[in-house]
Amino acid sequence: MKLNVTFLKQISLFSAIIGLGVGLVTLIPFIGSLVFVLYFLLLSAGMIVYLKKNEILGELTVKEGAIFGAVIGTTSLIGFYCSFLPILLIISLINNNYNPLIANLVLYGFTSPLNLFTLIFLLFLGALLCGLMNCFGGGVTAYVYEILASLNEDNNNKFTL
Repeated sequence: MKLNVTFLKQISLFSAIIGLGVGLVTLIPFIGSLVFVLYFLLLSAGMIVYLKKNEILGELTVKEGAIFGAVIGTTSLIGFYCSFLPILLIISLINNNYNPLIANLVLYGFTSPLNLFTLIFLLFLGALLCGLMNCFGGGVTAYVYEILASLNEDNNNKFTL
């Protein structure tokens, strides 16, 4: 499959929407951390499997899987931050007892330009890290699909009576 810019835009939009949804789920105190870790590591693999099951993706090389994973990870974490941080700020302003560490960072992020720069820098650093982790996950998923396709070809080529 040749990389298509329109298809990459659609995947990035879909992953940003997933990031918005995960940002809302992550606000739940005990479930949120588990969902975030699974999301941070396995989102690209899950999306590639979903696209392959629905036959949207055809043949996929490891390089293309890694590129898809990087795009998915980066855009989804930016979407995650766009929903998580404002809602967390509103909740921490309303309820003083709900005060996790990231809420303090968001509250103090708007007090000076340097703190706001630190908050934006952490957003892009997290997006880069999530893109890197999902790049690896997407590449591994594409590699597993290549191995399964070669095993399927080997089984189809054998003729037994």
